[in-house]
Amino acid sequence: MGGMTGHLRLAALLALTATLASAALVNVNAAGGAAMPTPVSARTFHYTCDRDQQVSVAYVHYGADGPTFAVLNWKGVQTGLAQAVSASGARYSALSRSTGEGSGLEWWEHQGTATLSAFVDGGTLKSRPLLRGCKVN
Repeated sequence: MGGMTGHLRLAALLALTATLASAALVNVNAAGGAAMPTPVSARTFHYTCDRDQQVSVAYVHYGADGPTFAVLNWKGVQTGLAQAVSASGARYSALSRSTGEGSGLEWWEHQGTATLSAFVDGGTLKSRPLLRGCKVN
């Protein structure tokens, strides 16, 4: 799945994510008034990695202090990743075998360079790099 189909799938995924977030994450004013939808924003970046491999990542933000998610598009496959704990940089992970890459994927960006890794051995303690040296085009 590539080209226009991939872009349409990403657009549909982002639209669905925004709709669900607006319905589930709400702010209620102090007087108990009507619930207001939490603003959702998304921004897509295109990266070039070692060996000229390409990956696109859409970062989806829920409100000013809400969670951030990443929708990664690599080799025509889209994977949603949740923000994960990181001592340094921005880290996102998906703990799913549906990615076809071990027990999940990890996207870690630090100081302008990102790495895509696959978790191995059925857990999240070990990983092997799939893409290195990814930089925004």
